[in-house]
Amino acid sequence: MLIERHSIRVSFSVADLNAIDPEADYEDRAMADEEDIDQQEKELAEEDGEGESEAPDSFPVRVNVTIEKANKGALAVETIAQDGQIIIDNVYYYKDAAQARAKTAELAHTRQDLYVGPPFGNLDEDLQIVLERYLDERGINTALALFAPDYIDMKEQKEYLAWLANVKGFVEA
Repeated sequence: MLIERHSIRVSFSVADLNAIDPEADYEDRAMADEEDIDQQEKELAEEDGEGESEAPDSFPVRVNVTIEKANKGALAVETIAQDGQIIIDNVYYYKDAAQARAKTAELAHTRQDLYVGPPFGNLDEDLQIVLERYLDERGINTALALFAPDYIDMKEQKEYLAWLANVKGFVEA
């Protein structure tokens, strides 16, 4: 049996919090009092006529996935994680995996001249489904879509507390 080796890199950024539309209706439950949350849930249940309320919408998080295979190149997949779903925006193929990472200006420039594939939405629907399953089998799924916004929110809170401490230390000096 031949075991195919590949590496998967998943990245997302706290900077996505800065790109949130302030007019959007994303609730940050961490900022609310328990009483407020209980009241909101009761109001939603009354409006829906149900005993359970829906979870608040999560903010969209860009999740970039790079899957590399030795001597086979790489797939770079741009996705959005939101409301427990991974939505694929684009899938790019690179013969040279280093181009998928493009850490130097030269590689980034070379990458711009390559044909890396059509927009995901232009692909045949069956191919879209196959690519979605391919990612799902590699853990790019609902669990990740739920984890990413929560992690970013927690990370941003830690960064904010460190920033406050740094500003306090600066002002007090």
